[in-house]
Amino acid sequence: MVSEYVIEIFNYMKEIELTTMPNPNYMESQKELAWKMRGILTDWLVQVHVRFRLLPETLFLCVNLIDRFLSARVVSLAKLQLVGITCLFVAAKVEEIVAPSVAHFLYCADSSYTYLRQPECYVLKTLDWNLSYPSPMHFLRRISKADEYDVKARTIVKYFLEIQCLEWRLLAAPPSLIAAAAIWLARLILGQDKWTPNLAHYSSYAESTIIPTANLKKIICNGNIIGSGNDRRKGV
Repeated sequence: MVSEYVIEIFNYMKEIELTTMPNPNYMESQKELAWKMRGILTDWLVQVHVRFRLLPETLFLCVNLIDRFLSARVVSLAKLQLVGITCLFVAAKVEEIVAPSVAHFLYCADSSYTYLRQPECYVLKTLDWNLSYPSPMHFLRRISKADEYDVKARTIVKYFLEIQCLEWRLLAAPPSLIAAAAIWLARLILGQDKWTPNLAHYSSYAESTIIPTANLKKIICNGNIIGSGNDRRKGV
């Protein structure tokens, strides 16, 4: 971030993150889909993402676009993969310096489709061309300043952030809270379990606000619940 405008940029991201969140209950409106299918699709997209060596921001934006699109449109099971690969294509064009071509994406879909331009336009129109998604990675860069960009903590945090892409139960949490909860958990694992005033300032979240989301992340990872106070290390 440009240091001169860092506060304004952070406040702007906090403002627009609420406008780019999907409906956390959108699957109730889908006739042929279930949350398990979203997980399978995301897992496949992660493999494509790794194959092309794309940026983390590309994956986060892709998943956000999928969830927002499915919040607005009912999609058949036969078209779900097309929605996924289209959203990854759009995300790559936004985030990457050199994005893979349409042919590359179609090949990864086993040539099941012969076009992406028309689906791309449909997705963009559905989302009202709003691609300004501040991902958890954007907030991580801001919050990391509070612990002097601890490399070990950031590595663990990035793992938690990637895991959350697969988990529909975290859709109701804004990206800034997702990032803060991931840092809270990473510090707990590293024995740095004090949520300092600096961390509260740079994240804009008090520890009491973070713990419920951090608990859910912990449940997702290994089924154990983190308590509070003296019990916070339970299950680590």
